[in-house]
Amino acid sequence: MSQDALVGRNAVFAQTMLRIKDPEKSKDFYENKLGMKLLTRLDFPSLTFSLYFFAYTQDNPPNMDESQSERAKWLWSLRYPTLELTHNWGTEKNPTFRYHNGNDDPKGFGYIGFNVNDVQQAVEALKKYNVPVICTRESKSAQVAYVADPDGYWIQLMSRKPSSCSLSIEQTLVGKDPLLSHTMYRIKDPIKSRRFYETGLGMQLIARLDYPEENISHYYYGYTDGTIPSSFRSDKERMEFLRGTRFPTVVLEHRWGTESDDSIRYHNGNVEPRGFGHIGLIVDDIYRACESLEKAGYKLVRKPGPFQDVGEIAFVADPDGYWVELIKRSSTMY
Repeated sequence: MSQDALVGRNAVFAQTMLRIKDPEKSKDFYENKLGMKLLTRLDFPSLTFSLYFFAYTQDNPPNMDESQSERAKWLWSLRYPTLELTHNWGTEKNPTFRYHNGNDDPKGFGYIGFNVNDVQQAVEALKKYNVPVICTRESKSAQVAYVADPDGYWIQLMSRKPSSCSLSIEQTLVGKDPLLSHTMYRIKDPIKSRRFYETGLGMQLIARLDYPEENISHYYYGYTDGTIPSSFRSDKERMEFLRGTRFPTVVLEHRWGTESDDSIRYHNGNVEPRGFGHIGLIVDDIYRACESLEKAGYKLVRKPGPFQDVGEIAFVADPDGYWVELIKRSSTMY
């Protein structure tokens, strides 16, 4: 349950959006390599783009024969995270077209993270299908690997705490019951970001992990189930807790000292070179949420209102300019 916030109560961290070049290649990667399920596709012919939604779930998605508005209503009632892939029609036919992964300059977005039972086994399985492996390492006693999707976006694979496996998802190439766990991007000022994500969005700071050898800290924010310990004795204990959670988190990476450097500005992915788009929240009242956020000094990128035939949405910018989509909930869930 989310705490009282400018966006209201009971917000859901619903999606992370990335732009893709070729939906068939992306579909093969996320379905056949990572074991996700394609929930539905939303098409917008007048705007020449489509949205593909993937998730780990046993739910039976609505049939594509149902109206787009009905399928969108179903999406906006979900309580688990989805991966939203945006395809602008025609990009797959351009051999020189490329999206920006956020880890080359200009930097901003980092990666989306998945928890798996055995990182090394998952990496070896992916290598057999020629999935590029960026690196493997140990981080705070957890095995971590990075691979690339067809557009070059980084995918982090992190070893899960064994007891957190729900055994609800069938065996996949990367193991049993993988979990879409977190989305990482870089921030300049952790104090400003904390005010936005806690007071604005109602997320809770779950943990901070410091990496002195790299001069960075990772701040984990999310909507929790109330099971967070009041304190941790060590970073290892913090990591153990994070590896055992099943709610999705936003990971904000702060490189020490950037808050006092006026020359530092991170790239939000929505101006050239484009790539990462936004994270998305489902909320009860986007109009009241936007009014409250605007009064608090946050910039509305898109004012609340209907979008095509898929419901009502808005966009707000966080302190670093990253976009957060607000989507009107289509049913009462709590």
